[in-house]
Amino acid sequence: ITNRHAVKSLGDYAVNLIVREDGKVVANKTLPRISLAAGRDTIISIASYLPKLPLGRGAEYLADIHFSLAQNEAWAEKGFEVASNQFVLTGLADKSVLRKAFPSVSMKFVDGDHVFTGKNFQLTFSKSNGALSSYIWNGKEQIFAPLLPHFKRPLTDNDRRGWKPHRKLRQWYEPNLKFVNTSIGKYDGRSGSGLFVSSYYSLINDSASVKVSYFIAGDGTIKVDYALDVKPGLPNIPKVGMQGGIAREYENISWYGKGLLENYIDRNYGFDAGIYSQNIFDFMEPYAVPQENGNRTDVRWMYLSNKANEGLLVVADSLLSMSTWPYTEENLENAKHTNKLVDAGYITLNIDLIQMGVGGNDSWSDVAAPLEKYQIPAKNYSYSFYLMPYKGSKEGISNTVRRIKF
Repeated sequence: ITNRHAVKSLGDYAVNLIVREDGKVVANKTLPRISLAAGRDTIISIASYLPKLPLGRGAEYLADIHFSLAQNEAWAEKGFEVASNQFVLTGLADKSVLRKAFPSVSMKFVDGDHVFTGKNFQLTFSKSNGALSSYIWNGKEQIFAPLLPHFKRPLTDNDRRGWKPHRKLRQWYEPNLKFVNTSIGKYDGRSGSGLFVSSYYSLINDSASVKVSYFIAGDGTIKVDYALDVKPGLPNIPKVGMQGGIAREYENISWYGKGLLENYIDRNYGFDAGIYSQNIFDFMEPYAVPQENGNRTDVRWMYLSNKANEGLLVVADSLLSMSTWPYTEENLENAKHTNKLVDAGYITLNIDLIQMGVGGNDSWSDVAAPLEKYQIPAKNYSYSFYLMPYKGSKEGISNTVRRIKF
């Protein structure tokens, strides 16, 4: 701990320790005051203050430390937070709990589309683009725009007025994604067998390719494996991810990741990972000029639900970036003011491995670009996530997440 004050001791601050298990607060303890003189630093151990939890049972544990005013000051009241940080105590949660055996899945061709059917669900993969184009669960459609590889974002003010990535990284803003073909097969998982469909895409005049594989379990859970292969010579990539559309009523968003406000890889150090909930209009950031907004980083899972607490659960195999809007990306890109935004009738869902930073050392020249460490080099990338319909409160999601792997 470093005291960066010029004259003030840290002894004037109350110190609080919060421990989170899979994002949920399981301990909140007050620590002794730390009488550290200005300009000095020290090391403390929090081990004796941690609850006696079975840290090896596969859950993820994080610890937050908070410094707040111990008494009223002229500029703020007692309890006002002046500093905090979050520390990792374990790795990510282990999704290794053995699932029950899956029911069977069948596949047939319907007008050239691949249609997979299981208990209470039906999935359709389009013959025209290989994408997941329909996901009917208990008779209710989940997908309203096909899930496809995606590489750009709506231009920010720094982008449009500053370094102009749509010109410098033009190949990724105009990738001309071409569907090549689809293959189908059977896989054997830990909880039984299922079917998979792999769709192959070519882009940028065959300078890059994407393979997206969907592993379909008999309970309707889908594992999505994404692999981008890039040849040398291409510019940096704005983002590596997928975009689709889901039911418009799923506008209540809960997530385990950094929050509460929007954050990006060069704007997330001050945000703690935890479980947060917002309506989609609070989740987004209403910039006067519509642009990229609402991203969250280090997302472990995101649940998009309706008023009846039913919706779609997205579970990451790593730390992802995700965002949602009730508008199309094209609308956000072209609208000059918020009154030009038109409800799309569905929710645009971005499930990304990574998005480049916001930048902004200035907002009118090349210096507006994100720092190099917050840009995305053109190379091979891969990641995985799971999709499943879910009904229930967010409190039960942690147990569901740990049983989703196959």
